[in-house]
Amino acid sequence: MSAPAHAAFLHLCPAQSAPSGVPSAKARGADGKELRFVVTGAAALPGCRSLALGAAQVETLHVLGADATPTPTILLQGEARDGSFAVSEQTLVPEGDGQPSKPASMPLRTNLLDRMQVRAYGVEERVQARLDQGRLRIDCRAGSRPAGVLLTGPWTIPRLRAQLVARHSGKGQFTWQAADAAGAARESALDMGQLSAKGGAGSTRLALPAALDRGNWRHFVLACPAAGGSLALDSLVLEPDAPDAAPRSTWIWDRSAWLERGEELLDWAARERIGELFIVVPLEQGRIKDPELLSAFVRRAGQRGIGISAVEGDPHMVLPGERAATAARARAYAAYNAAAEPAARLKSIQFDIEPYLLPEHVLPAARLDAEYVATLAALREAAGGMPLEFVVPFWWGERQALLDGLARHADAVSVMDYRTDPEQILAFAIPFLDWGAASGKRVRIALEAGPLPFETQRRYRRAPIGAASDMLLFTIEGQQVAVLLRQPLAHPRALPYQLIDSRPIDGSATSFHKNKDALRALLPRLEADFGAWPGFAGIALHEWR
Repeated sequence: MSAPAHAAFLHLCPAQSAPSGVPSAKARGADGKELRFVVTGAAALPGCRSLALGAAQVETLHVLGADATPTPTILLQGEARDGSFAVSEQTLVPEGDGQPSKPASMPLRTNLLDRMQVRAYGVEERVQARLDQGRLRIDCRAGSRPAGVLLTGPWTIPRLRAQLVARHSGKGQFTWQAADAAGAARESALDMGQLSAKGGAGSTRLALPAALDRGNWRHFVLACPAAGGSLALDSLVLEPDAPDAAPRSTWIWDRSAWLERGEELLDWAARERIGELFIVVPLEQGRIKDPELLSAFVRRAGQRGIGISAVEGDPHMVLPGERAATAARARAYAAYNAAAEPAARLKSIQFDIEPYLLPEHVLPAARLDAEYVATLAALREAAGGMPLEFVVPFWWGERQALLDGLARHADAVSVMDYRTDPEQILAFAIPFLDWGAASGKRVRIALEAGPLPFETQRRYRRAPIGAASDMLLFTIEGQQVAVLLRQPLAHPRALPYQLIDSRPIDGSATSFHKNKDALRALLPRLEADFGAWPGFAGIALHEWR
């Protein structure tokens, strides 16, 4: 609904006294009470703080959050309906801060020389090296002092089981080493093996040293023999070791599928090579509602090599007021497992909480990490020794407080790596796969196969103060609200933003719903890569059935 084109006023009101039928957005005050921004044609409303907007045509209101820091570029994504724009997601795009970007992970199965740099070393200056179009040529004269080349690249080395494969020709025995930041500071390196060039083409596999700090890798060292020699390095590839087998899994949200049509579900799972099902299990008065039915289904599934886990999920579970009830659900599953014979036990409890879906007025972003970790701790205590798994978004790979909490309390995570581009899928998976390898946790990579709503993404860019703009950002009593306009308007108290572009989001970059055959073809390739990481627990397919 749009406010009139004549004089409009922005009000911040107690929720119970805010008028309905006008553009509005919820907020929460410092005292925890619910507030509401509204736009009306009235200059004042009882009990509200009011601000004159001028002759504004307001499309919608969106609360950024009291603790949000507005950036020069803001992305708003949502659904255009009924002549308005319902914002479902905001992204405050960070600007470059002058700090170097975090290195990417060293790519797999590709010639690293294409992106590496070479530098010769040695006081005798007996080395000539040339790196061109992905091929390295080294000529070394004889000498008594150490000499060779350093190969650097813009990466860290992932924590998978892998080897460097060097394809080469030439003459002489060259030593290959690797250095991390600490080693480079000491001008020392760890041995990886020898490249023995005997004229013809050859291939050498080089094991990464166990003592190498892969996250702080600095360079490889290729040391010349004292007698001199020449080497043509045609390619250098990080090759994953043979993968460990890991089951595919999927979620079954319809509880009647296992309660009423269990054999049909298991037949389907077997055809699809699904090794684990996450099912919704009804609870009643703090216990499993139908333990005999669950026990029978778990046994039948186990006879067919299919594990069964219970899944729970609601963003409100993260809130302090819901924590006791959430923990009680975990205790109910733990009690069932404790009483069941081994063949009837659930493999785990999975919690798909997704607290970031709560609006800012319910859970301020500044509290999210602490409340989530507190919920993890409560669930860990309630579940006892029963395995706990948590569903997390891929972008939590940079949230250290959350990763530390998961390392303390979780047995496994399922990472919502909802992309369709294979390179993006791998790039977003690696931080969690590395985390799992370092922390000893199991990591499942989840892909989306279900339908997604058609949405629009708008990009707003900060304009000069006082400029007529498409979005005005106001701060009232510590609350930040964006007023989206149908016609540009200037306001002396606003931080103005201009609409730069708008593009449709049809879900094709996020879900395989329209091309499940492509996902079927991609799965073996992903499993071959992911399976080289210790702790990889398989690929989970959302909305596969």
